[in-house]
Amino acid sequence: MTVEYTDSDISCTLTIIKNESGFFIAIWDYGDEDGSTYTNTAACFGEKYLAICEPGDPPILDVFTIGDGALNGYWLDYRYEKLLKIYGTTDGGSDLPEPPVLMSLANPGSYTLNEDNPDGSGYVGYLYFETFGKVIACDQTITPANEPDSYYMGVAVIIDDYLVMAVSSFLSVYTRSGDDWHGVLIDYSEEIVTDENLIYAGS
Repeated sequence: MTVEYTDSDISCTLTIIKNESGFFIAIWDYGDEDGSTYTNTAACFGEKYLAICEPGDPPILDVFTIGDGALNGYWLDYRYEKLLKIYGTTDGGSDLPEPPVLMSLANPGSYTLNEDNPDGSGYVGYLYFETFGKVIACDQTITPANEPDSYYMGVAVIIDDYLVMAVSSFLSVYTRSGDDWHGVLIDYSEEIVTDENLIYAGS
C-alpha cells in the first residue's frame, strides 16, 4: 500500500503484518537510498480502525479507518492542532473510506495510572491531559518500583468510545468507564500486552 501525506511531498510504502505472536507491525519504506525501513507498533481496534505509534519523545500517532484495500486517517503530533491527512490504497483497493471521526475529551486534567505486568510486577503513573482541538497532549510521569521516575510526552485521540494513545514506542487502547478509562498497553518489541487503568483525578 502506498501512503501519501497531504500538505507535504512525502509518500511511502506501508506494509502491515501480523507476526507469529499475534502482534501487528507497521513497516514504513520511504525509498531511502540506503534501503532503510522503520518498524512500528500497530493495533486494530473496534470493527474498522487501525492505529500506529511512530516512536519518539514525543511520538507520532497515526489513526485510520480501514476500507477494502484502503486506509484513510490522520497523522497526529503532540500539542499540534492541525490534522495532517494520511491515506493510501493497494493496487486493487477500493475508494477511500471516511476518516475516523475524532471526539473531544470530556474530562481533560489529571489521571492516575496503574498497570499489571504479565510477570506480576507493576508500576504507577501520573498523567495530565490537555486538549489542542481534537488532539490530546499527555504529559506522563511513571514511577516503577525501586527505580527513578521516568517522564514522557504522549499524543492521544478519542474515536467512538476508544481513547488511543502513543507514548514513546508504546501504543495504548482504552475504553470508557464513566470518567475513567480501562485498556491495554502494547509493546510489540517485547511482545507484551499489559492491562492499564486511567483513573480521573480532577481538572
